[in-house]
Amino acid sequence: MPRSLLALALLLLACAHAPAPQEVELASLETRAEAGEDQTAPVRKSCKGRGPRIPEGETVAGVVRAIYLVGADGRVSDVSVTGKASAGALKAIQRYIASCTYAPALRDGKPVAVRWRGELNFAGTR
Repeated sequence: MPRSLLALALLLLACAHAPAPQEVELASLETRAEAGEDQTAPVRKSCKGRGPRIPEGETVAGVVRAIYLVGADGRVSDVSVTGKASAGALKAIQRYIASCTYAPALRDGKPVAVRWRGELNFAGTR
């Protein structure tokens, strides 16, 4: 009898464990800076992972638009995302974008902050 209770407890524990978020690879990422003609655009150096980690049960489809600030230090802040996605998926996309770093935009050879717009294409993903 004790073994069957142990087996039942292990089975319940396995069922109760939530699946880990899955990393979703982007079909494409297009971005553009709202930069003046007298400055260079920032260049993305890296992001954590190959794409956002969308939690199980959350959905995203098609294009998601993002607007964010790339600071003079190359860090991303003030991220806003909209599109055909659940709230949890939008939050995951926002976290992914915030994890990116850039070589900052330059004006007269000096780093400057710039507002950045992007479209992330999730065509063919869940």
